[in-house]
Amino acid sequence: MPHSTTGSISIRDEVKANQEVLRSRLAGAISEPPSGIDVDSLPSVPLIDLASSFSASAVDRQKVAAQIREACTTSGFFQISNHGIDDAAIDGILEQAEKFFHELTPAQKDALNIRHNQLFRGYESGSDTYVNPDDNTPAEVETKEGFNWGYEPTLDPTSSHSDEYVELDGQPPSAPDRCNVWPDASVLPDFKPTIATYYAQVLQLARHLFRLFALSLDLEETYFDSLTTHPGGIGRLLYYPPQSAEQMKHRAQKLGLGAHTDYECFTLLLSTSHPGLEILFPPSELTGNKPIWRPCPIRPGTLTVNIADFLMRWTNNVYKSTIHRVVSRPIKADDGTIRGSEARYSVPFFFSINYDADVQPLPEHAVGIGKFQNMKAGQYVLERLRATV
Repeated sequence: MPHSTTGSISIRDEVKANQEVLRSRLAGAISEPPSGIDVDSLPSVPLIDLASSFSASAVDRQKVAAQIREACTTSGFFQISNHGIDDAAIDGILEQAEKFFHELTPAQKDALNIRHNQLFRGYESGSDTYVNPDDNTPAEVETKEGFNWGYEPTLDPTSSHSDEYVELDGQPPSAPDRCNVWPDASVLPDFKPTIATYYAQVLQLARHLFRLFALSLDLEETYFDSLTTHPGGIGRLLYYPPQSAEQMKHRAQKLGLGAHTDYECFTLLLSTSHPGLEILFPPSELTGNKPIWRPCPIRPGTLTVNIADFLMRWTNNVYKSTIHRVVSRPIKADDGTIRGSEARYSVPFFFSINYDADVQPLPEHAVGIGKFQNMKAGQYVLERLRATV
């Protein structure tokens, strides 16, 4: 991580400062464009075809990296097609997400609750965490349910260093309350094997993307390889229950997941084809100089990638970590009547480098003179997670 040029502040103080920045960026945000503004004229999330990034041609790979750089320095979001994760793995994990949230009893979920785990692994209800601490009020309980797991050697068949993995606090995940927890195989026999199949593929895709990020920063393509041998990789299953028209009668939207930025290097998001994810774009003349929430495009077969705070920090804010949220909005039928929202499932994968890595400043030719203090990679993410409970 770049050296601090403004004196050393603790990571905890930096997390508090981030919350203040979040509040200021959200101030005055609007959900609809001003009257007379064509929505097609507003910024959106670009689509990047990764097919040629797997080419043996360095020129082809560099062209894709240039598109990634453009997205990272502007919206901080992009979607990818031809990403290499097969349909069976995608269909399988979405099916298991539905089974987990609907077939486990409340008691079975509670036995897996994150309050039993030091590292936030397991089941969480809407009231267990608040991704934006400002939402911690009875009126703003998130509707989401979640299930969280992290990296473990059995989920990474391609690394010869997986047994070196340590957790966010730099210690091995040896105790029962520091390890992943899984539902009983007698209840959901295909759950962990299906998770493992998807996780192995998305992990390799994340390593591939980090090579493209390196190229996009004018670094050697393998610059980050030694830092992703046993990386942080937190997966989540998320379920946003449908909201009835009656539930939404008195509100234009229902909070699924509060406004936030992600914590690690970047996120790879798989979701069902139902709207919900919204991105906060910065003020412009088109929006009356107010930040505006815009829906993320629904593009079947794609994954959504967004820069997270750690990578923004590492790049001296050259790459942008963008605020986003999940909301349920009422659906208007052809006859004008209002219907409730549909259920939504998503599988975010939060990718980081090895948690025990001593993060060094990136070369100045890539990002300029460093502004931030050094740290172990896991420290920052752990403090951000602690702020959510």
